[in-house]
Amino acid sequence: MTQNSSSKININIAHSPDSDDAFMFYALKEKKIDIGNFNFSFAAAEIAQLNQKALEGQNEFEIIAVSFATLFDIEDEYELMPSGTSFAGKDYGPKIICADKDFAKLNDSQANLNNFTLAVPGKNTSAFLATKAFLKENYHSQFQYIFCAYDEVFDLIDANKANAALLIHEAQLKYQDYGFKLLVDLGVWWHTKTLGLNMPLGCNAIKKSLGKDNIKKLNKLLKDSILWGKENFEEVKEYSRTFAQNNLDDFNAKKYLDMYVNETTIELKAKDYKSIELLKSFIKRQ
Repeated sequence: MTQNSSSKININIAHSPDSDDAFMFYALKEKKIDIGNFNFSFAAAEIAQLNQKALEGQNEFEIIAVSFATLFDIEDEYELMPSGTSFAGKDYGPKIICADKDFAKLNDSQANLNNFTLAVPGKNTSAFLATKAFLKENYHSQFQYIFCAYDEVFDLIDANKANAALLIHEAQLKYQDYGFKLLVDLGVWWHTKTLGLNMPLGCNAIKKSLGKDNIKKLNKLLKDSILWGKENFEEVKEYSRTFAQNNLDDFNAKKYLDMYVNETTIELKAKDYKSIELLKSFIKRQ
């Protein structure tokens, strides 16, 4: 954090290029709301890269988007912002998909799958944590993992370098277009396993060194930015889909934002904090 001569406080923000992240910060970036005595600068990077930066202590950002699985390792320096989170729903979330030729074998929990490879877009993501828990619970085999960018997973299966893939971001809505089959929806799995809680995925972490007063103001500004976006949905949707370059049609662009910019995104509730604690306990058991 730096403060210039006119008493403006500079806040550096890093978020993913995913459309829901872009949506959350639009009103701040474009000054659609009163930003008070803050100057904001923005950077974007794939969530796996942001997780790695946070874990390596590259703390040039006052606010940084991370996976919940990463947040738990940086809590000495950062704290969770109650607005701007991404949760799966009761009937959707990150997905494990595969090619048709491997579908039957992957549905057989007794099959020998020790040579099967799973493409994973990010090692330190909440989705990968849930994936490992699901595979451990349902298979006796040791899967191999290829860590890659989120937009490489389909190509890796097509090139026979992976048998299955974990889907995060907008790829969750596109796999059927390429003829892939769903093995499991991890959002549904988590909701069932936890008796009705939604799975935590990503969040925004804010530096504790900003002080309680600034943190309170910034928490409110992010919430106000999300609310402005919800009230001016079409304007922000068009910005977000261009920012993300996700090639989704109008219907699916809206569908994705409705999935991941919702009441939980506006502000966490008690049940959401309970789900976060359950995810944290999963990590301790890995």
